[in-house]
Amino acid sequence: MIFVLALIALYPGASLRAQTAPASPAASVSAPPTPSPVDGEVVDLVLKGKQLEVVYKNIGRVATEILGELQVRDPEGNVVGAVPFVEGRRVAAGKTEKYRVNMPALPPGKYTLFAVVHFGGASLAAAQADLEIQQDVPTPSIPVRE
Repeated sequence: MIFVLALIALYPGASLRAQTAPASPAASVSAPPTPSPVDGEVVDLVLKGKQLEVVYKNIGRVATEILGELQVRDPEGNVVGAVPFVEGRRVAAGKTEKYRVNMPALPPGKYTLFAVVHFGGASLAAAQADLEIQQDVPTPSIPVRE
C-alpha cells in the first residue's frame, strides 16, 4: 500500500515531518490488480491546530466496519498516549471518510504518530508521521511608559 502523508503543522510549537511507506511491487504490468474483498488504507494525516485529521479509504469490494486509534510513541518506541478516533463505523466500498481526533497534551520532545485502522482484513491499515514539540519560547515583555 502507498500511504500519502501530506501534513500541515499548525500545532503550536510543533513541527511535523511526513514519512511515506514503500510501495509494493506491481503484481501485473498489463492488468490492474483486482481489489481484495476486504481492504483499506489510511491515505492522509493532517495536523489542524490541536486536532489530527485521519483520512481512511475503503479500497475493498465490500462495506466494512472499522475501528481506529491514534498512537503516540516516544523515540524508544514506547506508547505514551493512545486515543480512539472511530469505533464501529461502517464504510462503503470505495468510499473515503475523514475523522478528527484531539491531540493529547505532550511535553516538548520528539514523537511518532501512528494512525492505525482495523478494517476486518488480514492486516491493519496504518500511517505514521514524526512530530516534534519544541519548548515554548517566552515572549519578551515590553516596558510600558507612562
